[in-house]
Amino acid sequence: MKRWSKTIEPVLSDQQEDGEMTAENHNGTTITYSPLNQILFGTPGTGKTFHTTEAAVKAADPAFYCQLNIDPAAGATTEQRQALTTKYKALSEAGRIRFVTFHQSYGYEEFVEGLRAETTEDNQISYKVSDGIFKSISNAASVSELHLDADINHNGRVWKLSIEGAHSNAAKSHCLEANIAAIGWGKTGDLSQEPRNEYFLSQGTNNQNSLNYFSQEMEEGDLVLCIDSKTSVEAIGVVSGPYRYVEDGVPSRHDYCHQLPIKWLAKDFSVDFKELNNNTQFSLPTCYPLSRLSVAEVLNHLHSHGIELSDSAPSPAQSHVEQHNHVLVIDEINRGNISKIFGELITLIEESKRAGNNEEITLTLPYSGKTFSVPNNLYIIGTMNTADRSLVTMDTALRRRFDFKEMMPKPELFNNRTVKGIDLTRLLATLNKRIDVLYDREHTLGHAFLFPVFNEANEDNAFIKLKDAFKNKIIPLLEEYFYEDWNKIRLVLGDNQKELADGRDYAFIHTHTDSYDALFGNNHGLETYEDSKVTYKLKAFDDAVWDQPEAYITIYSKSE
Repeated sequence: MKRWSKTIEPVLSDQQEDGEMTAENHNGTTITYSPLNQILFGTPGTGKTFHTTEAAVKAADPAFYCQLNIDPAAGATTEQRQALTTKYKALSEAGRIRFVTFHQSYGYEEFVEGLRAETTEDNQISYKVSDGIFKSISNAASVSELHLDADINHNGRVWKLSIEGAHSNAAKSHCLEANIAAIGWGKTGDLSQEPRNEYFLSQGTNNQNSLNYFSQEMEEGDLVLCIDSKTSVEAIGVVSGPYRYVEDGVPSRHDYCHQLPIKWLAKDFSVDFKELNNNTQFSLPTCYPLSRLSVAEVLNHLHSHGIELSDSAPSPAQSHVEQHNHVLVIDEINRGNISKIFGELITLIEESKRAGNNEEITLTLPYSGKTFSVPNNLYIIGTMNTADRSLVTMDTALRRRFDFKEMMPKPELFNNRTVKGIDLTRLLATLNKRIDVLYDREHTLGHAFLFPVFNEANEDNAFIKLKDAFKNKIIPLLEEYFYEDWNKIRLVLGDNQKELADGRDYAFIHTHTDSYDALFGNNHGLETYEDSKVTYKLKAFDDAVWDQPEAYITIYSKSE
């Protein structure tokens, strides 16, 4: 079963052959929705990289993709490809599309969460729970339906702030009304200037750290939690401007000269954060980063307690706005140890087990001890090269949970375009038929290898690019496939069928036969073997044969 955005309110749906769903939104526009989990697989050179870009944009912003009107049969035009690339870059910069490559040493700690060693200020080693890319994008996706303030940086930090203590006071009330944050120790002077004065240096470590955090490290987009007790928060805001030193302070505290513009999004509430903060009370310092908390966790925690941020309620014009889908692209997904990387989360990525569904599963993560579920608007797109590993050898648990889209070579895309008389469609089709027989279909050559030739308008330049494709792509790949079994490579290239004509040799591989009698004389004792030895040598790429169009034409013309 596939899904569509809850906010679309589909009135008509249709299951397509490739596993996608189409639905009409509230204004009658038909939009195609992607599977939550899919893998694009195929041979080298079939355009998986670009199709990953297309699939990611389609999943992250289906309405935008629909507007491009890409022909499924012909594929994207040059203008459409540019639009997809631009959109992909914008979504990536916004954190809605993220990319990771699996490899043999990649593990759960990098993907979900793990411990990371850090050096404290007193040069001691401490271990901090660090979020992996999957947990990070899951957290970001989980809050995307709240219509959050655009100033919030979902990858930013969370800060604890105490304004003249946890109790009610005039300084705090002024700050919350004036959309600022302010702390004391005004005699230090402007902390945006160096060096630090004697008063600053006379302060203890906690005070110095608070001042440095406040003036040097808090950045625009970070969240600020103003506390009202050792465990609870009474206001949340987002840093909206740079640090400034105000000599007059605030009305009730003239020493509160260190100030930051803060957009207070919600206030006058009291929500306990002890459990979310690993059952730990807030520490004494006035200002410090809450490293155990992510922006998404804070926002979800407040939302679960009924705290609506000032810009969180959608306007009437937003009532049918698409939720923000997020996409995690996993390149070379078949090269990683899936059990090691996903761990217990392999079950949570199933659609029925995701947050908000009937069979939702929430589990406790091993390092942070926090509960975790996978949101319904997180799409996972994997790619795999079948020349590296067959689909048959993939982890069974992964195969059950992903839709697979095969991407095989399509010589027909060249539409029998000729370059110096060389038919690109027939050339690639013949090469692949021979590879299929001598090896298998999972090691055939992708059409992308010859697309630079196809797209080049100038025929002379196109022929140069064809030679480059053989030199840099096709021949090296054949060497890898056949482990330098040059006789098979010779058969793929059709050299055994190329006849000498007009004194020209169209074979790419030179064949030489040595007689054992000629090499070793009589009585060499090798009669149990063949009478001669055949050796093969690829002709140098500066050899004239590579400049002969007939050498490429005869790859396919003799066998048809």
